[in-house]
Amino acid sequence: MAQMGHFQRRREGPLPPRPPPAWGENQAYEELLYWDNLMQEGYRLHPQDYDRYEELRYWYDCLCYEEDLRQYNDYIVEYRKWEVENMHSGELPPMRPPPQRTFVNEDRYIKAKHTTVYPSAEQLDAVQSMVSHMECALKSVSDWLNEKESSAADTESGSTQSKLRGVLRVGLVAKGLLLKDDLELELVLLTRDMPTSSLLRLISGKLSEFIKDVTEEKYVITPSIQEAAIIVTSTNEPMLKLSIHLTSPVVREQVEKEASGEPCAESSPQDALDRQKCLASLASLRQAKWFQAKVSVIESCVIVIRILRDLCTRVSTWAPLKGWILELLCQKAISTSERLLGPGEAFRRVLECLASGILMEDGPGISDPCERDSTDAGAHLTLQQREDITQSAQFALRLSAFGQLYKVLGMDRLNSKAARILSEHRGADFPAKRPREVYDAGDLEIRPKFPRKEKSEPANALMKLNQLRPGTLYRLASQTGPEHEPQFTMAVEVDGITYEATGPSKRSAKLHVAQKVLQALGVPLPSETKPAEESKSQSVSTPAASGSDETTPSGSDDGAEGGPILTKHGKNPVMELNEKRRSLKYELVSVKGRFNDKTFTIEEPSQSKST
Repeated sequence: MAQMGHFQRRREGPLPPRPPPAWGENQAYEELLYWDNLMQEGYRLHPQDYDRYEELRYWYDCLCYEEDLRQYNDYIVEYRKWEVENMHSGELPPMRPPPQRTFVNEDRYIKAKHTTVYPSAEQLDAVQSMVSHMECALKSVSDWLNEKESSAADTESGSTQSKLRGVLRVGLVAKGLLLKDDLELELVLLTRDMPTSSLLRLISGKLSEFIKDVTEEKYVITPSIQEAAIIVTSTNEPMLKLSIHLTSPVVREQVEKEASGEPCAESSPQDALDRQKCLASLASLRQAKWFQAKVSVIESCVIVIRILRDLCTRVSTWAPLKGWILELLCQKAISTSERLLGPGEAFRRVLECLASGILMEDGPGISDPCERDSTDAGAHLTLQQREDITQSAQFALRLSAFGQLYKVLGMDRLNSKAARILSEHRGADFPAKRPREVYDAGDLEIRPKFPRKEKSEPANALMKLNQLRPGTLYRLASQTGPEHEPQFTMAVEVDGITYEATGPSKRSAKLHVAQKVLQALGVPLPSETKPAEESKSQSVSTPAASGSDETTPSGSDDGAEGGPILTKHGKNPVMELNEKRRSLKYELVSVKGRFNDKTFTIEEPSQSKST
């Protein structure tokens, strides 16, 4: 009884405080991924488990908010110090934007994945050769049709226009979005009149004849009435398939007249090709032109589209998103940013756009800019597909936020050796991830600075052209001159036009032809240094050979190309002036401008001022 009473008194007294439960971020995140995986597999959570899942999601959102708030507060402290230090100058530059999360690690994974999905040089050469051969053969077919019409005694229309109005590249070839396993190419052949099955067979037969005069390679050419196209298949590796779609603007005009109730002047032939196929080919033409004008000029957009196309191929949930809607989505998400984005940040921005519910039934949707009427580019998606893609994008965001982007990309984690090799290959210096203990210590002095991401312009015209037209191929057209002083002529084909340029080396010739292409496209040339061969040839040139009394060497615009400013005797101006006037003294009069754009005024007391 005594023991029982003692036990009762202990229960009636106050209990000792329990230690707080251990809350580990890694453990909580693993639990969050567990519930996410169950929902991804189609399981329905118990209400109690769903409450736990919502609690973990709220914790994750709070964690992200606290991280952003901490970075912003640190930035404000740093900026106030910098403002006080620069207050005496009297003129403060505009305030820099708050620091953003660093996406260096994401950039490394995105670039590594892009390297694995980008087609090989052999595949690009095969694609370029096949497309060029077919374009040349179709040009011969067009000339043959024109001669046949002009020699006919009585023609129905009497028009001087060509029966074939031109062949244009569309699809992945025109947009530069080919991946390693993409073996299907597309061309569109425009005709003057309504395309018919008889015209399709005629062009297919003549194409088989004229292709033998263009190349010795063997191609299998077959007409396809159902697809309203000519199917061309290569016999060598890689086995490429090229579809030449026949269409005409007359098809769309006739459809618009029928929709408005206007009478048509001419009825469609009995053997006319499928109208929907012809309209789809015309739409692909408009999409290719829009892509080259809007998407190709956006930083990192083409890389992100290639990565997402690979994701749509690997993951069945994302498969309905592959195609035109994916290109519109990436352009809409990346172009609306107020600053330039790297590949990792641009990829995450697209995921955030999808995770926000842009594809949902009550979302804003994605309008098609290539259609006259207001059209939703995602009209083919079902309600279930929209929900699955949105949920999968949210899951991918959580993975990338906790350093598991490699799972989203379907690749292995990069080890330190692979990261170092990739860093050396890309020429980038990737800083190590900052340790968590630095911020827990509370010492502001040892916290690392937040790196500012600056946009660097392409170094030369070759890099600029490669950004605008990825996969551009250069070929050696000719080589002239003696062995000790050769002259190389390089050629490149862009948008169906061949450009050529000559230089003392293949590199300089490539640089010159790239400059020609950029000038033809209306793109401003980047400031670039001259090739080593040209600088060497200019440095050994004599004044007599130049035949000019200018103070700068021939071919240089006052050092705008990066070379030194020399006199006609090939000397530095200061050195030559010192030889003529001994014991000159130079004094610094003033310095104007900011730290990155200063102007110095130097004066020689006995002479006039110079800047």
